[in-house]
Amino acid sequence: MKKFILIAFAGAMISCSTQNVAVDYDRLQNFSELKDFRMEIKQGSINELNQTRISEAIKSELANKGMNFQESSSVLVKVQPEEYISETQNSQVGIGVGGGNRGFGTSVGIGIPISSEKLNQRYLISMHNEKGEMVWEGRLDLQMPINSSPEKIEENIQKGVAKLFRKFPPNSKTN
Repeated sequence: MKKFILIAFAGAMISCSTQNVAVDYDRLQNFSELKDFRMEIKQGSINELNQTRISEAIKSELANKGMNFQESSSVLVKVQPEEYISETQNSQVGIGVGGGNRGFGTSVGIGIPISSEKLNQRYLISMHNEKGEMVWEGRLDLQMPINSSPEKIEENIQKGVAKLFRKFPPNSKTN
């Protein structure tokens, strides 16, 4: 029983990261016409290391989708990053005692909240066609422990970008 409590407590302390995505696009845009792109990352509250990580992840993912990075491209991918630290108390360890006799029971429980600081990153990514019109927009929200290793941060960004572009290019419904 003690081992189970220790395992549950350790699992609560080592929380995994999350990636949430949302996508919107112009259904009239023929995405097969978009063969290359250039990128612009707005200066925000994110450090240069994470700017490089998100840039390389997007370049790699779009290359896998048939779009190549080219500085002189008329198709623009804009990235607006945001990073902040939050304290969450969503994990709890419960301890309970119970007893019963002939169909009647009582119990006492104690919840111990566990708070931890989280690193939150939000990337708003938009794609603009050669006319400058926004044709695709995605939002990537990442959350991970504040003390995550550089390898873990890079892995989470790569997984999040892959999830964001999973259904790219979207099916265009031209009339």
